[in-house]
Amino acid sequence: MSKSIKSNYIFNLLNSISQLLFPLITFPYASRIMMADGIGQVQFFSSIISYISLFTCLGIPMYAIREVAKVRSDMKQMSTTTIEILLLHAMLTILGYVAVAIICMTVSDVQTDIPLFLILSATIFFTAIGCEWFYQGIEDFKYVAIRGLIVKIISVALLFIFVKTKEDILWYGAYTVFGVLGGNIFNFLRLRKYVDRKIVDIHDLHPLRHLKPAIHIFVFNVITSIYLQLNTVLLGFLKDVAAVGYFTAATKLMYMTMSVSNSLGSVMMPRASNLIAENKMNEFKSVVQKSYDFIIAISIPLTIGLIFTSKSAVLLLSGNDFYPAILASQIVAINIISIGISGVMGMQILYPMGKINIVILCTFLGAIINVIVNVLLIPHYGHYGTAVAFATTELVVTVSMFLIGRKYIPIRLLKRQHLNYLISGVAMGIALFIIAKQEYNNIVTLITMFLTGIVTYAICLMALHDPICKIILNTITSKIRK
Repeated sequence: MSKSIKSNYIFNLLNSISQLLFPLITFPYASRIMMADGIGQVQFFSSIISYISLFTCLGIPMYAIREVAKVRSDMKQMSTTTIEILLLHAMLTILGYVAVAIICMTVSDVQTDIPLFLILSATIFFTAIGCEWFYQGIEDFKYVAIRGLIVKIISVALLFIFVKTKEDILWYGAYTVFGVLGGNIFNFLRLRKYVDRKIVDIHDLHPLRHLKPAIHIFVFNVITSIYLQLNTVLLGFLKDVAAVGYFTAATKLMYMTMSVSNSLGSVMMPRASNLIAENKMNEFKSVVQKSYDFIIAISIPLTIGLIFTSKSAVLLLSGNDFYPAILASQIVAINIISIGISGVMGMQILYPMGKINIVILCTFLGAIINVIVNVLLIPHYGHYGTAVAFATTELVVTVSMFLIGRKYIPIRLLKRQHLNYLISGVAMGIALFIIAKQEYNNIVTLITMFLTGIVTYAICLMALHDPICKIILNTITSKIRK
């Protein structure tokens, strides 16, 4: 079942690119109809649902990827593990809907639009049956990419058909659920191809054995959610839903951009877990070093690119009403580098090595900083304060993870090769700065910056004889010759 990292990354990158391109079509349309308060309302409710989903998942998705990756060569073990995890998730999902009912009956802010809240709560069910963790564990990224593309096309069609005015907020809520998790139905049905229930004895099933190790991941997820979901929750309570809308537009650009670098992390975690389980430590060290080098190579230009393109991108995607989101987008752009580096150290190295407690401690330190900075800055600076809190948090997590877990991290964090990316990034930034001074419309400016940035960065790397650039060129050349 194991496939090459290159092919896995390509398929996962295609999936990420589709996630990048489709919002370019849908968010401008939705934001102009729903406006900042409508987008903020949906995001506010979604943040609350995300907390419930966090408890119903209990760290299962991330834990399950590692466990499936360990046993994927043994059909009986893999089937048993998968069924046990599904049963555990089902039990927790029932408790999640009890929480949904209680919130609907007691929270006044939710009672303003209970139907919307209930529609968004469907994410809890879709997440439970999704089994995305299974396909990542067996490294079936080709299926995930194709399925994702089909679902996105259907969801876009539904958006344009049913969302016509601001009063169609329920349809917009349904679109946000189906667009992200609609494919999980296919995941569940397709599971029969890999999992054989006939070879599993029902008496051998012990779903609760996964509870304790999953709780470790749950603790990590809870802490992480403090500065991911709580950013918008605090902003909604301490400021207003319009501020949430601006912050959502800013971070949406960051997540869209960051999906390019995150594609490798999704591929590397199951591979790293499998290599450690099979005691192939030298191969593990080599693979994660290459992964880290690539993250540095890709995150620097992505960060610089987002800083300079934020103005055109925000106004093009969201409209002139979202002008206040531009500076927030530029502030959170630094997270692309911070999250990329901490992702390698935490999810590709420390977690597969069983050092999840170090990751938890570092995220806890970041969460404390996040809450403090948010509470201090939101009343005076609104979504700009939240953007600063978000960026500061990720920097604290990354630095602390290196300082606390450095004896377990078998990679060189600073190499001469990395200087190539910094030099090329500066050259790219100068070129984008010059273009930003010109008077073009937003779409022309964005396209010009995109093409100029890629060409400038690539030319600089080739001039510096960068190793990763050579590998990419050799790969492309070999494919053309074939």
